[in-house]
Amino acid sequence: MKKYFKWLTESNRPKHILVGFFIGLTLGVVAAFTAAFSAEMKDWLWNGKRGGTFGWIKGNGFDWLDFIATIIGGITGALFRYLVLGTSIC
Repeated sequence: MKKYFKWLTESNRPKHILVGFFIGLTLGVVAAFTAAFSAEMKDWLWNGKRGGTFGWIKGNGFDWLDFIATIIGGITGALFRYLVLGTSIC
């Protein structure tokens, strides 16, 4: 079981899930997807360095696991809003 959740403890993925949850809870799944994609696109373009070389030249920077963690949190938050509060998911 540990090997399946090892990706979760790497990096700052619990923060991605938490932020995605609150975005999904307040704004919906579309906003969580947009936030996840824009954050990872920023990492991809700048490769974590302010004013550094573009990450797309080196082929690194975009972390799909961070993206998925944010989406998981966003879907969970939106489902919570839909099931508990009774409002729209989007």
